[in-house]
Amino acid sequence: MTLICPENIGYLDLATPDYQAPAIDSVFELPRMVDKRPWLAHAFTELLRVQHVGRLEPGLGDFRVADDTLNMAGRILGSIRYRYLPSPTVSALSGGGVQITWSNGPGAVEVSIFPREGVGAARLVDDVPVKAVELGAAEYGQMNDFLAELLGL
Repeated sequence: MTLICPENIGYLDLATPDYQAPAIDSVFELPRMVDKRPWLAHAFTELLRVQHVGRLEPGLGDFRVADDTLNMAGRILGSIRYRYLPSPTVSALSGGGVQITWSNGPGAVEVSIFPREGVGAARLVDDVPVKAVELGAAEYGQMNDFLAELLGL
């Protein structure tokens, strides 16, 4: 049955499609995900900033951040379940990659993300790698273990 026929044209203006109210009532409210993890808004802002200022530096490398890298970084950040973390620092890596670092005293957790090469995570103490792994797409949850060690949880 089609609604677009002469006998139904007069009633199309009376049709009301199902409407879902948006989850946020005001643009001044924080989204629920960011409200649960305050560091997350800072991390996403820094990712976008790094992508915006990235450029090709002759003799140094290509510091333009690829969209694939941002997508992977977003998935990694979304897999972290801890509410309170130090705000991470984000920097561009040559080759279209990004490095996200959480620091707490002498310890740190670094995640290096490259568009076609994958994700590497490392736990550092006094800038010396203690544990380093390569993470596949199904293993992003291991970031929680690295961050738990960093925070002593």
